[in-house]
Amino acid sequence: MLITGLIYCVIVCFVVPLGGLVLCARRKKGVGKAFFVGAAAFVVSQICVRIPILQLVLPQYAWFAIMQLNPWKYGLFLGLSAGIFEEVARWVCIRFLMKEQRTLAHGLAFGMGHGGIEAMIFVGINVVVCLGMLLGGQGALLPLGPWDAFLAGGERLYAIGFHVGATLLVLKGIRAGKALRYLISAIILHGLLDAAIVILPGVYGVGQMGVWLYGALAGVLTLAAGLICIRKTECQKK
Repeated sequence: MLITGLIYCVIVCFVVPLGGLVLCARRKKGVGKAFFVGAAAFVVSQICVRIPILQLVLPQYAWFAIMQLNPWKYGLFLGLSAGIFEEVARWVCIRFLMKEQRTLAHGLAFGMGHGGIEAMIFVGINVVVCLGMLLGGQGALLPLGPWDAFLAGGERLYAIGFHVGATLLVLKGIRAGKALRYLISAIILHGLLDAAIVILPGVYGVGQMGVWLYGALAGVLTLAAGLICIRKTECQKK
């Protein structure tokens, strides 16, 4: 079962976003650019800026250490900071780098790139290493079981769905001339999704499965909201 779970993770982290790119490329030109711009938006906002601040700068301040003792404050801080950095990066990239690529297909590709590179970096690479160890007869050294692998893959799947939905919301705002309204909405949704990872277990004692179900619901609803909003814009232009 463990090997099945790891293969599932590999499919979610690599095949789903890249497969989504291929499908979008059949509908519109320029989706490759949208995909890689979306990936760059995540790498710059998170890997290059936010995470170094969280790990290298803020630990030097006493207020940050104290805040970590309060699940509500720490969860909201992490969630909203992730929302601000990623959604603003999303807006900047769509606004200035994708002036001619703002259709539904481009939005889907951007979201796939954003969520896909996150899945590859944080889960996919580790899963490939674990899969190699398992196939090499070192399965006893792995610190995870089949259930953990399936949950990790499912978590990345709804995270990719969320990023696609958030991208479509930001795109809708830019196309409708209401960028600030939709940007703030995306930031709040992002904050609520990420904050729950700390708040639900820390305050309410919710287990791993409960957190997963909350994330899945948030991801599906955000994706649905993004699709509905952008579809309305597409229909109005026809």
